[in-house]
Amino acid sequence: MNILDSKSDDYKRWKELKLANFTGDIGKLTIDIKNPHNLTKNEASKCSDIIERGNILFFRLENEFADIKDSLLKLSKQFGMDDFEILESSEKSGLTKIEVSDEDKIKSEYVPYTNKALNWHTDGYYNDVSDPILSWMLFCHTDSDIGGENRFIDHEIVYILFNEISDALNDLLLEQAFTIPENKNNNRKEISGYVFKLLSNKLHMRFTMREKNIIWNKKIMKSIKLLKSIILENEDYQIKYKLKPNEGVISNNIIHMRTSFTNSDNKNRLLYRLRSKKRISV
Repeated sequence: MNILDSKSDDYKRWKELKLANFTGDIGKLTIDIKNPHNLTKNEASKCSDIIERGNILFFRLENEFADIKDSLLKLSKQFGMDDFEILESSEKSGLTKIEVSDEDKIKSEYVPYTNKALNWHTDGYYNDVSDPILSWMLFCHTDSDIGGENRFIDHEIVYILFNEISDALNDLLLEQAFTIPENKNNNRKEISGYVFKLLSNKLHMRFTMREKNIIWNKKIMKSIKLLKSIILENEDYQIKYKLKPNEGVISNNIIHMRTSFTNSDNKNRLLYRLRSKKRISV
């Protein structure tokens, strides 16, 4: 299927189906899971259908499990997620705690490990193009009293909306659409990359709304400004939800953000995250 040609019949059929299938109704995007170690056929079928339509799935564990880390790893593998990204901040399994960290100097330098708002982005936009993040999981262990809402928008819908307004798609397909400068603190070399690209016939996106530590190609600034405005202004296609304890979300790395939050004295917001180099396949 050729979706890079917005005038093709393939693209038109794909676009119509994609927009028709969109829902922001969390109830229609959520599945209750009895045992994360062993999905039932019915659960797996429902998960597959929801992911296929919108690249995102919310789930709720019906019971609490003593070893939640092990449960999340076993669940993620049933979603086809392995080959996890291992970071300095993650465990050997790839599981990362997302929490406010004042003691860990490495973590505290990065916005996800603070209570600040996290602007629109896709995970791994700073990775080398040969090492993309194709899916991720977030699971809420403890929520915050105030704030901490997530918002999501399917990158495929953003792609469609851009094509409805502009014929400059090639700007976003450039291999040098943006550059991430070298980061000596974590030994990351300078990298350049695309915004959109087909990987195994599926649309992949690399993007951040941040203005620091990213240099956009000056030749495509008009297209980048348009892209940003589409993400910000199309609230009808944004999914808004604050995860509660024992709830999670998986995604084929769609665009997402987080509002700022406030922790109470005796409760620290804690989410677990997994980033996979494979798309979700249930």
